[in-house]
Amino acid sequence: MYDIRRLILLRDLAEHTTMTAVSELHGITTSAVSQQLRILEDEVGAVLTRREGRVLRLTHAGRVLVDHTSRVVAALEEAESAVAATGESVTGVLTLATFQTALTRLALPVATRLGREHRGLRVRLIDAMPVNSVPAVRQQEVDLAITYTYSFRARDLPAGLASEFLFDDPLVLLAPTPLRERARQHGLGAVADVDWIAASDGAPSIVSVMFACRQAGFTPRIEHRCGSFTGMAEMVEAGFGVAVVPEMAVSEAHRHLVACPVANGARQIGVTYRQASIERPAVAAAIRALRMVAGPLQLAS
Repeated sequence: MYDIRRLILLRDLAEHTTMTAVSELHGITTSAVSQQLRILEDEVGAVLTRREGRVLRLTHAGRVLVDHTSRVVAALEEAESAVAATGESVTGVLTLATFQTALTRLALPVATRLGREHRGLRVRLIDAMPVNSVPAVRQQEVDLAITYTYSFRARDLPAGLASEFLFDDPLVLLAPTPLRERARQHGLGAVADVDWIAASDGAPSIVSVMFACRQAGFTPRIEHRCGSFTGMAEMVEAGFGVAVVPEMAVSEAHRHLVACPVANGARQIGVTYRQASIERPAVAAAIRALRMVAGPLQLAS
């Protein structure tokens, strides 16, 4: 019978294509990865990889084995979840990843609720953006991830993962006092000629800014770059320009800066988890708690 740990190394090699990436992912040396894969090839009796430049590609035999590995890993977790579900209480450790602006409004209330309702359950919170938290769910490093995707962008989840929509987080325009009334009356087009504050190129939020402005018929003149929504709000307060941010990221101290909602603009907030873990009591309890906490936020949006 094949060793499941070696199969997982091959699966991760198929995704990341280099021994170095796999070794960093698992916290072992590249030589250890290479040795384990050679042993797996001996067990299988077939060549599983071939080198193409700097990366490794799977042979046909390797691809077949990886396809089966995904099903084997899922079946093992389903078995673990089913056994756990036979217990009378929710116990163990649950790891929940969350992006920063969802920490206060979602993750902390959920963790508090779970701790109150299930004394034997310990909840661990990890700050991670979806680009990192979704792969972490797939790698079983975390159990669930609070994630988002912008309404105008589709997201394909890796095989074996599922995502449940929780609520829309509307995009809003922040503007200094002289511009707010103008923006309230005429929308984004009213501030087309002013300086804009945005994240660095490549960040998800900069894509939302460019999309919203194109929809309004102009290209924004981005003069200032900032990596945090709070920092953007402070720059707007100081009169450096305007910014588009998710409503959930606006603190009470900066609520007065909100000029207007962005037409057809929102982040869709959801929870991502492994399909095979859905029967695990801790995961099921966490999803129920997320629905309860998200309910009022969904109504507010």
